[in-house]
Amino acid sequence: MRVRGLAAAAVLALAGCSAVQPAPVVQGQTLKIPPGGLKRIAVLPFGHRDTMRTGTEAGAVSPEVAAELVARFLTEAMSKRGIDVIPASDVSTALRAQGLQPLDINPKSAADMAAAKFGATAIMIGQVSRYRERQGEKFGSMGAASVAFNVTIYTTDPVQRVWSRQFDETQRALSENIVNARRYPGGGTRWLTAAELAQWGADSAIATLPSVR
Repeated sequence: MRVRGLAAAAVLALAGCSAVQPAPVVQGQTLKIPPGGLKRIAVLPFGHRDTMRTGTEAGAVSPEVAAELVARFLTEAMSKRGIDVIPASDVSTALRAQGLQPLDINPKSAADMAAAKFGATAIMIGQVSRYRERQGEKFGSMGAASVAFNVTIYTTDPVQRVWSRQFDETQRALSENIVNARRYPGGGTRWLTAAELAQWGADSAIATLPSVR
């Protein structure tokens, strides 16, 4: 009878797991977007939190490079969605040509410049607050990768915030939370690098953008 009881409990536990929904990959807000507002997006160079540390593990990068990588992942994800994107490098060059510091400019001035210089209908601004590389290898990590960033889109006419997302994730082992762990690339069967985790977050964020048409 005890064996039957344990078996029944196991079945109920599995059924409960299947009913549980995984936590959302990204969180944020979508406001009313004017028609055509996402047709051409200029990406500003991303900033990073002053206190951010990226670690000294093999593969670890500087905070500046981490910010560049996250901006690039988001740019690539938008391009795959068919959005015309002005990369951060081009926007930075245009700003510096006008004597402006890319990380100090406010959204209104950035939007006006992007519209005039590139015909942008929107701008993307972001900041990386954590980018910690995993410790160890993909099948034997001593410390999981951890990434957090936020990103916001403003339309240029009128200049207004229309979309924002936050990604904040430290990879969890399959044994810790089987429902959430299966969300990761590879289904939670391996430990991701910080770049893989960041790219997953970027792809998940851009997947929530409304259609540009």
